[in-house]
Amino acid sequence: MLAQEVLESVASIPDPYVRAITYAKVGERLAKAREPAFREAFIRALETAKEVDDPLKMLRALVSVGYMMGRAGIRSYKRIFLQVSEDSALLPAKVRDEVMRSIALSLLRLGEIGEAVTYAVEIKDQRLRQETMVVIVRQVARSIERRPIRVAYSLRKIRLALEYITDEPYRSKALLELMKAFIALKSYENALATVREMGSKEWARQAFKELIYRLKAQGVLENYIGLIEELAGEMVERFGESFTRELATAFALSGKGDVAAELMERLGDEEETVELALELLRRYPRGLPSFIYALEPETSLPVGKAIMNAILERPERGDWGVIKAVVEKTGSEDILAKVARFYVLKGRVEEARKIGSALEDLHLRSVVMADVARHYLKEGDVDKAIDAALEVRDARYTSMLMSEILLKALDAELGGGEVGKTGESSEAKGG
Repeated sequence: MLAQEVLESVASIPDPYVRAITYAKVGERLAKAREPAFREAFIRALETAKEVDDPLKMLRALVSVGYMMGRAGIRSYKRIFLQVSEDSALLPAKVRDEVMRSIALSLLRLGEIGEAVTYAVEIKDQRLRQETMVVIVRQVARSIERRPIRVAYSLRKIRLALEYITDEPYRSKALLELMKAFIALKSYENALATVREMGSKEWARQAFKELIYRLKAQGVLENYIGLIEELAGEMVERFGESFTRELATAFALSGKGDVAAELMERLGDEEETVELALELLRRYPRGLPSFIYALEPETSLPVGKAIMNAILERPERGDWGVIKAVVEKTGSEDILAKVARFYVLKGRVEEARKIGSALEDLHLRSVVMADVARHYLKEGDVDKAIDAALEVRDARYTSMLMSEILLKALDAELGGGEVGKTGESSEAKGG
């Protein structure tokens, strides 16, 4: 009884476009619930769609009805799409293209990949046709990643769609999705071959990077270093030296940081070297020490500063092996001041104090010892805070810090509570 009441209520929706789609959605739900009234719902949906005055909106409504019928398991939905395709033939090309795209994507969502390609081919606008084909390739490739079933069929359909994707960057976008599917299937050599087919520099770089990290995640990167090096060499010839960084990343991730550093020094781009180091810090900190040790001194300093700044922003990334390598390679007091700041953040304030006391640069020494003093003050240890403040050699720093300590101590004494917390210094992060 409820189903019939809902159908009668839908009839009161004034807009025929909305009413038709609503009937179709009701029909889909009733069909899944095995309610006989689903047939009447779809009949009403089709009849109402034909009441829409605007020809384009009418066809869109019919596509939506056909899609809902497909979801409900009614095979005649394909006849709806065919009829829409035929009826749209007299529309302007741009309008018809949108209708064909809508049918193609509806079929794709219903799992009818071959027929989705067939309708997509009907799109006259080359850009829109290729964008639609890329969507088809992406969805099919991701379905292989999620559930590797009917693989041969899916790969055939992807190849079919690729035949109609001839322009860049659309072709490279589609090939990237195919590469991911091959990796999910552990078809690694096919994945490398797919990257080789790419004609867009930016998308090839993205694919190369994805390839490296996915092979690393599956624990097989080391087995393919030779082929990756060969592929990178080809990419460098085609697109220029920018692929050197991607190749260096592959070596660093496979535990060959020294080779990676040599490649980056040969590239001679300090900014790229810093970016690679930060990427390794985020994804594979174990690969950083050998990379840092192999850098030239003039390169290791900006790399070390960038790494320590990143660690200070996200202390949980602080890898002691990385920090040790940065300190030993650079020997820079700027770096040591940043390390002291990291020690303070980790609560290892005595180590920070030792570093600060040994610094020769008066400004850096003052920054570190002020940081140490504030940490002691925050912990309520006024005596140690004063001792640390007295080691600050910059008169201005000393005066301001002593004033702050004494006032906080007085406030605590008068208030009978703990010494108030103070803001944490960020000066050690600069430079």
